[in-house]
Amino acid sequence: MYDLHVHSIYSNDSYAWATLRNICNTAIEKGLKGVCFTDHVDIDYPDNVGILDYEKYSGDIDNVILEFNNKIEIYKGLELGMQPHLSKENSSFSSKPDIDFVLGSIHVVEKRELYKSDFLKGRSNHEGILAYFRDLKNSITSFDDFDSLGHIDVVRRYLIDDESDFEFNLYRDYIADILEHLIPMSKGIEINTSGKRYGLNSFHPSVEILKLYKDLGGEIITIGSDAHRPEDLGHSFMEVLDLLKTLGFRYYCIYRKRKPVFIRID
Repeated sequence: MYDLHVHSIYSNDSYAWATLRNICNTAIEKGLKGVCFTDHVDIDYPDNVGILDYEKYSGDIDNVILEFNNKIEIYKGLELGMQPHLSKENSSFSSKPDIDFVLGSIHVVEKRELYKSDFLKGRSNHEGILAYFRDLKNSITSFDDFDSLGHIDVVRRYLIDDESDFEFNLYRDYIADILEHLIPMSKGIEINTSGKRYGLNSFHPSVEILKLYKDLGGEIITIGSDAHRPEDLGHSFMEVLDLLKTLGFRYYCIYRKRKPVFIRID
C-alpha cells in the first residue's frame, strides 16, 4: 500500500528521528509500496511557525529518491494549510512543477488555532463546528489547486470534553455542501487513520461521511497515516481497505505529477 500523508523533520510538529531516510527505511520494513512526503505549509499560522524552505525540502527528497531507487516509491507532496484569504500565497507552493500531490487541510478557523482549541474561545462546540465548516467551504471556494481534502472532520479532535457533540445528522447538510463542491472538480477526500490514534471512535472521516461521499458520486479516496514519526506509518491500513470494500469502493488513489492513479482493492 501507499501512505500519502507523511510528515518528516521538515514539519515543525514532527519528531527529531523523522528524517526522510528513517521514514523510507521504516516504510520498507513495514512492507509499504510507497510514501508521499506531505510536510506542512501553514502560511499565516497563529504561532508563526515559519514557512517550509521548499527548495531544500525538494532537493532532499530528490536525494532519497535516488538513494532508495528500486526499493520503494517516493513521492513529493505538500500539506497546504488552507484559509480563505491565502489563495495567492498557497498557489505559490501548489504551482511548483515537481510536485506529485497536494493535500489541502484546515488547521486554523477564523485565524484561530484548532490544535489548542483557540477557535472555541467564547463559543460552544456547536458554534465552533459551524465556524469550521464555514471556513472550510470558503477555503475550497477561494482555492482549488489541491488534489485531496485532508481529514475533513478533524474538528472532532479539538472539541471540549470529547467528540460526542459532533453528530453527523446535525451537520450533514454542511458536509454535503462541501462534498458537492469537491466532486465535480474531481477532488478526492482522504481517509486519515490518525483519528483512532488520537482516541476517536473512527478514522477521519467518519463512516457516515464516507457513505455520503460515495452516495453523491465521489470516487477518489487517498489514504494517509498523518505520521509525524516513522513508527506510525501505515497505521491500520488493512482496516481501511476492509472498510472501503464494505462501503463498495473498488479503488483508492495515489498521485503522480498531480494526476490520480487508481489502485484496485483486491
